[in-house]
Amino acid sequence: MIRSIAGWSILILLLLPLAAGAQAPAAPPANAGGAAAPSASSPELRLEQRLLSLDLVAYKETRQREGLARQRVTDVLSRLDQALAADAVSLGTLEALQAELEIARGAAHAAEDKLNSQLERMGERLRRIALMTENGTAPRAADILSGHWRVSIPSQNLSATFDLRLDGTLVTGVYQVNGSTAGSFRGNLAGNFLRMQRFDARGGFDSTWEGTVANGRITGIWTANELVTGQPSRGQWTAVRESGQ
Repeated sequence: MIRSIAGWSILILLLLPLAAGAQAPAAPPANAGGAAAPSASSPELRLEQRLLSLDLVAYKETRQREGLARQRVTDVLSRLDQALAADAVSLGTLEALQAELEIARGAAHAAEDKLNSQLERMGERLRRIALMTENGTAPRAADILSGHWRVSIPSQNLSATFDLRLDGTLVTGVYQVNGSTAGSFRGNLAGNFLRMQRFDARGGFDSTWEGTVANGRITGIWTANELVTGQPSRGQWTAVRESGQ
């Protein structure tokens, strides 16, 4: 779930509007109804791009808070495991740790809810930007995600296949792990940053997958939705696109 500062800077710079002193564009063509379509440098488009850059900064801050909240849950569970593994544990200690765990999980869920809300808002804004750009003069961006991906999950010594589809900023797809467990994905792609929720065909929502998409590869981090003692709660994953759309 960690992205480089450089990656964020490049994404935000790409979304900033044209410089204030740039030459005004030619008048945009009229659409079928006679109204002028917004150009790639229209005030409306520039405003949406500015707001998106602010949304991205807010998302990064919330993402960091969510990571800290999840880490706190892990720390409390670790202390709880140690206390229960001891020869004797007092009722007071157990109750205190249970209360701390409830608070930590509440904070983690609150951060997750806020993160999802921000992603939905960014998705809507990106759809508006895509519509403005499509109706204007700028070319549509290439689809860097849709296709068949060969995936490696080193922390669990597993391999998988992902079949992903991109519609605007909305991501959907299906997966299969080592020919056994299978399910679906849904998420968003903002710039080259991918965030998906994974739904097991039998168990439902079980993990969140994030990564950076570049040059036919994805490198990122997955995080389990439920922390299970004895199992890794997060780890790295990589993917290589074997075929396009």
